[in-house]
Amino acid sequence: MAGDRLTGSDKRALWLWVIAGILGALFAYKYYFKAFPEASVNFQVSREEALKRAQSFVAGMGENIAGDQSAIIFDVDDNAKTYLEREVGLKQANQLMSSELNIWYWDVRFFRPQQEEEFHVRVSPAGQIVGYEHRVEETRAGGTLDRAAAQSAAQNFASTKLGMNLGGWDLLAEEVSSSHKPNRLDWSFTWEKQGFRAKDAPYRMAVVLHGDRVGGSAEFLKVPEAWQRSYAQLRSTNLFYNELAIIPYFLLLGSALWVGITLTRREQTTWGGAIKLGAVVALFYFLMQLNQWEATRFGYDTNSSYSGFVASRVVLALLEALGTAIMVTLVLPGAEPLYRASQPLRLRLSKAFTLRGLRSKEFFSSATVGLSLAAAHIGFIVAFYMFGSKVGVWAPQDLNYSETINTTFPWIAGIAIGLVASTSEEFLFRLFAVPFVERITKSRVLAVVLPAFSWSFLHSAYPQEPGYVRGVEVG
Repeated sequence: MAGDRLTGSDKRALWLWVIAGILGALFAYKYYFKAFPEASVNFQVSREEALKRAQSFVAGMGENIAGDQSAIIFDVDDNAKTYLEREVGLKQANQLMSSELNIWYWDVRFFRPQQEEEFHVRVSPAGQIVGYEHRVEETRAGGTLDRAAAQSAAQNFASTKLGMNLGGWDLLAEEVSSSHKPNRLDWSFTWEKQGFRAKDAPYRMAVVLHGDRVGGSAEFLKVPEAWQRSYAQLRSTNLFYNELAIIPYFLLLGSALWVGITLTRREQTTWGGAIKLGAVVALFYFLMQLNQWEATRFGYDTNSSYSGFVASRVVLALLEALGTAIMVTLVLPGAEPLYRASQPLRLRLSKAFTLRGLRSKEFFSSATVGLSLAAAHIGFIVAFYMFGSKVGVWAPQDLNYSETINTTFPWIAGIAIGLVASTSEEFLFRLFAVPFVERITKSRVLAVVLPAFSWSFLHSAYPQEPGYVRGVEVG
């Protein structure tokens, strides 16, 4: 059809969008790491190798973990990471975390269902053991060492098992403590690294004894408590903006449901398509949850039965998937008719993904503009934080690692997250909110701006500072 072909004006407009997208992508490519310095983790051991080293370490401690289940995740001391990034700067923080400090690590857990005893071993990306914990019952029998004997045992563990030279560390006498248990005497010793300060934070290493056996060790950056209180107060601003944005969210959600019910009574809308789409979203969301089972297993509480834990996690995943589907299903019956009424010449949502819809000029143009705008937006975000950093805007470093890549089917998360965002969020704040707010305010500008910022400030709980900046950036 002639009316469904691109005109010269259409082509020129699309080329302008494509050029804008290319420019945005090129700008992001050149300046991305200037705006968002990446905390580069140098993985010298794989997940499987970290597990083997952890098993070997526990065996070397004289412990028997044959028959134990194992779970492993990659973890980060977020408190220390944030302190370093904010107080010494992103560049120096990255250097410290990549060389002198063990801020990130493989956390390996060995456990048996319904047995309190378990082991945790932290393995650095370089393959060193940087943390150990042996959890035992309070009533477990053990020795009763005096301070000298206990300190000697702790020092021997640090030097022989962890390979540390305590000559470069000072024992903190004020941190030495003992704790009487029913059948043993526990001790705790802490050393501080000589000549090191990340602004006001020293680097420490602690060893705990359960009776006459080592119960654990950890290396950590001692973040000042005053800074933690100050940062918690700062983060409360983010949470305030986030909670404030929940009000228009629920108002829009309730309005969408009310419109859907009203139109249903008038026989001007249907629910079949919404239910089917909700089922698809629920399916992929549920599969994503199951696909993250290794990380989920890591949090298993051995005080409960393992079969009960599995059942509860599956039920919870189903309920979350159902809740997500409901958010999609409740909005669409009210949103789609409002969209059709406000844009009568546009392609109907139900027809967009048919063969005819996919071949239409409108679908091609919308897809081209959407992809180009996404590329241009990436450039905008890079520019926003690159120039914003000069006036106090701050964003944490990303790690060049994601647990998603270690799942059985990494691609499921991408599909599930994309589906949830493009349905539950876009349907409510775009498909429904824009025509709904325009009807109320009689203003197209307000109809676009108000939902955009209502949606954007829902993202304020992210750790970017100042607390409102994420809402401004996304909006």
